[in-house]
Amino acid sequence: MWWVQQALVWLVLGAAFTAALNFFLMSRGPPLATILSHLQSPPSSSSLEHHSLHQQVYLRGEVYALRNSEYLNWNQKNRTGITNAIHALYDHLPGVKVRHRTPSPHLHSLIHTLRQDITTRGVSSDPWDLAKKWANPRSLVPGSAHGLGDVLGALATAPIISSDVGHGGTQLKIFLLLKGGQRAVFKPIRYLREEIIEGEIYDGADRHNGEVAAFHLSRLLALPTVPLAVGRWVSLRKHILPVASKELATTFFKMEGGEVCFYGVCYYCNKNESVCDNGATLEGVVTMWLPPHLPLTQLHHPWARTYIRTKLAPWEEQPGYCEEVRQHVPYSWDKSPRLLDLMDAAVFDYLIQNGDRHHYSVIAGKLESAVILLDNGKRLRQTTYERLLLLTGGGLSLAMQELLNLDPLAPVLTRAHLLALDRRLSHILAALSSCRERLGGWHQVLF
Repeated sequence: MWWVQQALVWLVLGAAFTAALNFFLMSRGPPLATILSHLQSPPSSSSLEHHSLHQQVYLRGEVYALRNSEYLNWNQKNRTGITNAIHALYDHLPGVKVRHRTPSPHLHSLIHTLRQDITTRGVSSDPWDLAKKWANPRSLVPGSAHGLGDVLGALATAPIISSDVGHGGTQLKIFLLLKGGQRAVFKPIRYLREEIIEGEIYDGADRHNGEVAAFHLSRLLALPTVPLAVGRWVSLRKHILPVASKELATTFFKMEGGEVCFYGVCYYCNKNESVCDNGATLEGVVTMWLPPHLPLTQLHHPWARTYIRTKLAPWEEQPGYCEEVRQHVPYSWDKSPRLLDLMDAAVFDYLIQNGDRHHYSVIAGKLESAVILLDNGKRLRQTTYERLLLLTGGGLSLAMQELLNLDPLAPVLTRAHLLALDRRLSHILAALSSCRERLGGWHQVLF
């Protein structure tokens, strides 16, 4: 049936996007200043002659180099289908850039609406209750979120009643109880905005500012399944340590210069990886905990990577893997919208370069639950495609900058990060264009 074919198409596309995260590895070479100075006007061929291949990729304004991917040395022949899909993407990329070179005339209306939700204050006297009423298995924030400014403002300023270790996971975090009974998670700054992390796409600690960017990106994409997040400055000695649990307090210590530091409790947490304040405050991000009526459960992602360079995942080797996945209830088209949710999540993850979603979260006991996009410091339908088109022509970076400028930690992203979002959006549209050509029309691609 036609709808089964369309679902399968999106499944294949999602697998291609996931594979693209493996191929599009960051070529981390020259300093950021070099990148920024060349983003607006690509250099001539002669000016590139004395640079390495990786540097040339940077100087052309791109941050990936498919030809130099270390993965190609050992698995190219086993992933020919994915490799061909990526080559088809680049064949369609020039045409996509020409067709979508200018922002949509409707973009400013969208930005105005989303900004107004944040800047309008005094809508609710109980922001925690408002956020609780918003949340349901398909959405955490409504499209028209009057009072969002009150909720974000409370997350950024509400007094901290208690603090505890963030049990579980691999990342340093603190569980907070805010005045009024709201639970939240605090992630401290680990890297400066301009710092480039060497290694794989999933290497390094979470970037705290990525949580804020992911929340606002989810609203721009009309995928309201990212928990509310906002920047916050805290004093470890005044706001955290005095109300800390014994287990958390034992991880605090003071440096000779007077800075207060802590390392918390997590899989990779240790004293050598501690975080310190600047003598007064510490920058971080507060993410709202989901309400009790929405308990989460984690499921293994069907398109997770193996994290072993010499071992391919089943979806990388088996041509019939998509059909096999569809035999299971969560992914059966007549039982749940989970397949389309995962496709939307694949687009979202590619935009934020989250190559580490080995599991995904849903509301426990709710087969209709959307995929809750957690740990973003990381659905594809006709409506999603239309929203992507609305953000073309530099519109995505423009809209993100407008919204992120309202956060207490502004600037949240560098100019290079913002421009990278526009490039990745073009890649997604090129992949869709390739599918349309291969299958004979948009009616075979969009649901």
